[in-house]
Amino acid sequence: MPERIACPRRSFIFTPGLRPEMYPKALATGADIVCVELEDGIAPRDKPAARANAMKLFERPQADDGVERVVRINSLREGFGMADVQAVLATDTPPPALMLPKVRTPDEVALL
Repeated sequence: MPERIACPRRSFIFTPGLRPEMYPKALATGADIVCVELEDGIAPRDKPAARANAMKLFERPQADDGVERVVRINSLREGFGMADVQAVLATDTPPPALMLPKVRTPDEVALL
């Protein structure tokens, strides 16, 4: 089993899924993690568009620049969260990591 080395993460920046033009700017900030946000700040009517934008961001090869890339999905209590997971599973180029949405119970963590 390969040795796992802990890597400190000092900074984390969110960028809205509705604003894909902000993604390259977020990557250039020097943050350790850039998270494309699908949960907070996205109106229900805009969530499908934000999801589509987020998946498109990962179609292109990602630079090996030390920045971790994450997508925060919607709550699995809602249809939006399940649609987010289905979109990730359906793409040939999924984001490298998912961030759990705000949860209320341990069962929601286990579900994902």
